[in-house]
Amino acid sequence: MTRLAFAGGLAAAMVLAVGPAEARLIAAAVLVLAGAVVLARLHWALRRHRQRKTLDGLRRMSPAAFERAVAAWFARDGWVVEHRGRKGDHGIDVLAFRGGEAVAVQCKRYAAGAGVSPAQLRELYGAAIAAGATAALMVTTGRVSRASEEWVAGLPGAPARLAVITGDQLEAIATGRARITALHDSP
Repeated sequence: MTRLAFAGGLAAAMVLAVGPAEARLIAAAVLVLAGAVVLARLHWALRRHRQRKTLDGLRRMSPAAFERAVAAWFARDGWVVEHRGRKGDHGIDVLAFRGGEAVAVQCKRYAAGAGVSPAQLRELYGAAIAAGATAALMVTTGRVSRASEEWVAGLPGAPARLAVITGDQLEAIATGRARITALHDSP
């Protein structure tokens, strides 16, 4: 808003400083320049938005931006979201609530070959229980190691459930082709 006020003040000063014919030329040039700036910003925003819907684009995000994207997917799908990702978050980046379900989410933005370890899943599961969550969800752009899959398969499901969404499932969620409904329904 202050930029708009500044531009208006500058235009008024220009009209006072030069004659009406020159002011029209200058105003036309300023409008063309402003239009070009707006179009360029729109182009980059749309490009960034499209990239965030691909696995490669998600992997290029900063960890904090990836956490915000995951929180936005939950919100889009009807969850009440609390973004907690910061230093000292105790292993929970996002808390999502809907109905009687509370999901503790940990986000890991990894390269293609990197995998989530059993220790990371144990930490998330413990943090979810400590927070009183009914479920825990690991969301990663990477993969899950076989040892991690075996550890998750051995969990009893109480006091909380644990699921993992990996890189190969994320594009469907990012584009909206898949929704985050209940934890047991997630891809």
